[in-house]
Amino acid sequence: MKGGSSTRHTKGFTLMETLITLLIVGVAFAGLSSLQSACLHGIDNAYHLTTAAILAQDKMETLKNLHHNHADLSDTKPGNNEKLWQCADPASSDHYEGTITVREQERQLLPPGIYAGYARCWNIADNTPFAGKKTVVVIVTRKAIGKRVALSSVL
Repeated sequence: MKGGSSTRHTKGFTLMETLITLLIVGVAFAGLSSLQSACLHGIDNAYHLTTAAILAQDKMETLKNLHHNHADLSDTKPGNNEKLWQCADPASSDHYEGTITVREQERQLLPPGIYAGYARCWNIADNTPFAGKKTVVVIVTRKAIGKRVALSSVL
């Protein structure tokens, strides 16, 4: 008979060690899931702002190619010239599109119907900043949440 201890040493993890490890991993994944949710929200916002920017650019390019006396370049409400950047409805803007149509080039960039949730308006100020020039501000608003993108140019 040999002397010594009769306890056996086994290799492996105890139930308590396993539960503590699972708790730590669970907390880490909970943090990662909220980070992923925030990233998806940011991607969605970026997508809609990019769409609004494309719609604003489309209208600005259309306006730049019009004759200087075209009806779409008329200052129909000279009283709003101090507030060109504020147009949310037909009453406060020179021109308003509740239903947006885009040029063929933009139809290739945007999926069909994506612009249905947007409104577009543009304001004109005649003889600004110089005589014979027009300041044009195009604003595209995402109807659901009211976020806006604006472009301005002097024509």
